[in-house]
Amino acid sequence: CALSGTSFNIDRSYTQELLGFENIISHALDATSSRDFIIECLSTLSIIMSNLSRLAEEIITWNSFEYGTLHLDDSFTTGSSIMPQKKNPVVAELAKGKVSRVYGALMQSLAMVKGVGLGYNCDLQEDKPLLWDALD
Repeated sequence: CALSGTSFNIDRSYTQELLGFENIISHALDATSSRDFIIECLSTLSIIMSNLSRLAEEIITWNSFEYGTLHLDDSFTTGSSIMPQKKNPVVAELAKGKVSRVYGALMQSLAMVKGVGLGYNCDLQEDKPLLWDALD
């Protein structure tokens, strides 16, 4: 029924209302094959992560010995393996590292949908883990 509808007498507007959808997608093929919502979400997350990475870089710089303008609480740092008194801004460093995972999810999603026809393909099952990982 996802592709071509059903012969049952259903009220699509009532179903839309019950499920809380904003509107009905008139073309069933578009409804089952489009992954724009995932790509848009991953694009937004990539922009957010880019800005968080820039902020993290500033935190790392300001926290450095050379600048010394920012002192992070111990809960956001770890000691150095050879200098235990040194406070490494590990949370900021890890935040910067996570950016590549979100960028990767966006690129993988774009690459995945470019080769899929206008109908549903099993390839599209791979989109949700990418989104979930990026959201995490």
